Order: sequence, then C-alpha cells, then structure tokens
Amino acid sequence: MLDSVLTKDHERIDVYLNEFLLSLSSKPDMDKLSLIVSSLRNHMFWEEEYLFPEILEENKLRIQGLEAEHGSILKLLDEVKRLISINELEDAKKKTEAVMRVLKGHNEAEEGYVYLKLDELESQKQADLLIKEVEHASAPKDWICRVLRTGS
Repeated sequence: MLDSVLTKDHERIDVYLNEFLLSLSSKPDMDKLSLIVSSLRNHMFWEEEYLFPEILEENKLRIQGLEAEHGSILKLLDEVKRLISINELEDAKKKTEAVMRVLKGHNEAEEGYVYLKLDELESQKQADLLIKEVEHASAPKDWICRVLRTGS
C-alpha cells in the first residue's frame, strides 16, 4: 500500500518538474517551482519523520544516504531559485535537469527497496502511517467547500 502511494507521489512531482523545465524556455513558472518545493518537502518530511524510522534499524546506511540526497535536492532547488532571480535561465535549466537526475536515482533506490520494506509492515501500521501524512496535508488557501461555492 505505502509503495503505491509513495511511487504515485514521485510520479506527480516528476510531472511538475517536467512542466517547470519547459517553462524555463520562456517564462519561468514560479508557482510551479513553489509547488515542487512544497511537495518535495512534504514528501521528505513524511519519509524522514515517520516512514524511515519504521525500517531504520536494518537499513541505517541506506536511509542516511537517502536523507543526504534530500538535502542535496533541496539545495539544488534553492540554487534554481537564485539563478532565476538573476535571470540566468540557461543555468537554472541545467540545475533543474540536475535535480531531475538526482531524483531519478533517488526515487529508484526508494522504490526498489525502501518502499518494498515499508509494504512488509502490518496493514494497520501502514494505515497509521498514511494518517500521519493526512494530518499534515492542507487544502489550498483559496479552497471553498462545494456547498459554499455554489450557494446550495
């Protein structure tokens, strides 16, 4: 169960990264970049604070490596923002491509081993870990429930 959810989240973020990379050829989509950063931070938070600790004992070095990559990915994205702020779009494009390369290997490591280990946890434990993610989720700031939107 966790493997499927986390892999789908990787795929969602990859789509955002591809869309952002395309925007660097004309006008950088800073909203998309913010969405990428917040999505990655949320994903990494869930992994580091809740998921990885569940399998840390037998996988300490592997987890430490993945956490180090989390830091590298976020630093690269900070550099992308900086490059855009000084209008160095070609360099921002190269850094974005670097983020995508790092994420590709990183995601393969997570999906090919770590997530499979998480899927070995009891169903109730997996459900509890999913609830931890839901607890930290938030609706978009401008979201209004359907009844209030339509006045029904």
